[in-house]
Amino acid sequence: MVIMSKSQSKKNTGSPGFTLIELLVVISIIGILMGIIGPKVFDLLGGSKATKTQAVFKSWITQLYQYNEHYKYFPPFLLQDEEGEAVLLSEDDANHDKFLAALKGKKWNSTSLTWESLSGEFLDENRKSREFHSFSEDEFGEEGFLADAWGGRDIYIVVDQDGDGMIELSSSTGEKIIQALKRENDPDIVEEARDKLLVIRDKVGIFVLNDLSGETDTQNVFSWNVSKYLGDE
Repeated sequence: MVIMSKSQSKKNTGSPGFTLIELLVVISIIGILMGIIGPKVFDLLGGSKATKTQAVFKSWITQLYQYNEHYKYFPPFLLQDEEGEAVLLSEDDANHDKFLAALKGKKWNSTSLTWESLSGEFLDENRKSREFHSFSEDEFGEEGFLADAWGGRDIYIVVDQDGDGMIELSSSTGEKIIQALKRENDPDIVEEARDKLLVIRDKVGIFVLNDLSGETDTQNVFSWNVSKYLGDE
């Protein structure tokens, strides 16, 4: 039988701990890993949000096609300006509510967050009050506006008005897109692709642009594919 001394018993039963140097080494390793992995995780999350946003835009476009097939024209508020001049859907804006009226067949009350019957100028956007799209809660921000769901950014829409199946963007709309793309891509590559980027080969285009002020971390999202012109594919 082996008898341990009191000092040996304490030494063997005591909990091992980290020294200050060991802790600093562990913290340094964690910091290095976060520096390597962190940006990739954030890019992945940002890409996921952009993909979801694009999917929502494409669903709106599908319903705008249904609207056009039913009425033989796009919603009147989208036809007020020349083709290629983007219509802006901003917070608490008449165009915002007209867009909802056109696809939902009801007027949106952003105060009570409820749908109401169409009347007046909103009935002009959907005279039969037909529902083409059932907007989900995820498509609205906390304040009850579509733009809130994408960082409070303005949503732009352009449609093919002359029936040739494509949209040539106006100089003002095109320049906004070019400048926004240059903030996320090599400016030289964007400039080289300018002519291609200013034509949408579709009947409807919906997009949001990153925040020029830099106050919020936002991304460019387009319903059509601009990546193929920027060497991203």
